[in-house]
Amino acid sequence: MEFFKDQVRILEELGVDCDMLYYPPDAGDTDEEIRREQIHDGLLYRIYGHNALYYAYRAADFYPQIVKTAVRGEYDLVHINSGMIAPLGLLQPKRPIVLTLWGDDLLGDRLGGYQPAITKLCAKRCDHTIVRNEEMQAALPCEAEIIPSGTDMSKFRPILQNRARAEVGWTPDSRHVLFPYPKNQKKKRYPVAKRVVESVDSRLDVQVTLQVVDNVPHERMNLYYNAADVLLLPSLREGSPNTVKEAMACNLPVVSTDVGDVRERLAPVSNSYVCSDESELEDAVASVLENGARSDGREYIEEVSLERMGERLVRIYESLVGETERHQELTL
Repeated sequence: MEFFKDQVRILEELGVDCDMLYYPPDAGDTDEEIRREQIHDGLLYRIYGHNALYYAYRAADFYPQIVKTAVRGEYDLVHINSGMIAPLGLLQPKRPIVLTLWGDDLLGDRLGGYQPAITKLCAKRCDHTIVRNEEMQAALPCEAEIIPSGTDMSKFRPILQNRARAEVGWTPDSRHVLFPYPKNQKKKRYPVAKRVVESVDSRLDVQVTLQVVDNVPHERMNLYYNAADVLLLPSLREGSPNTVKEAMACNLPVVSTDVGDVRERLAPVSNSYVCSDESELEDAVASVLENGARSDGREYIEEVSLERMGERLVRIYESLVGETERHQELTL
């Protein structure tokens, strides 16, 4: 959600008027917002997951909001974020449609493996499709443009490690391996991260601690990137992982599996590694911790900055709106 809101913020700074619809909504003060929040935290919490029942209930509640907003508003286009809601977005009154796919909606196994097929069908009907990396682009039966999600370089920047560790309460004498994901998110593979850190801890003379950081306000994550010695991403699948780019912006070394666009992002970066198996992950983490140096990732993050992503989106919008206006002129 934070990455989506950053996208909207930079578009508005570039002069695009945006109305957002997302589900579940933020807690609000109206009776309708309170009702939907209570339903989501009550009934839906019990059936939560990538299953047909949960999706059907969400769609039944969310789709009327899409139609009502689209009918009442004078919009130039609709930008659908995620293949999960693409079917709903395509059912609104006809306007140019941009679809951004995030990763699992195309490459994952949600809805019993049917979600990728649904996503591909929807992508074929959209006017412009955006993906995060070449693997996603190759998986589609239609053209798609690669635009990595943007990184806010003003929010994520290097600060003194001792200061950051004091802020987050980490021991200054240990080596800290950052795992900024929920333990129960299977594709991130927390058990692998745990084994890797335990192995490295037994190899080095200094204490090595795995720091699982979850449910932390996004604006505080800069402290954790700067407090850590290395970011560990042993994931199975990714699109264009924001944690890797945010770590680069803070000059935090990264050790990752070969997923999404990570190899492309880290190719020129010092003291960071892309690995093929658990043994390589262990060796890479040990190497980073032994030399104790930061990376130079910030030098290579400008091309995927939030501003650069926003500029590319605006060009797409302007192109589609221009095509629609020309078509209307010809029809008249």
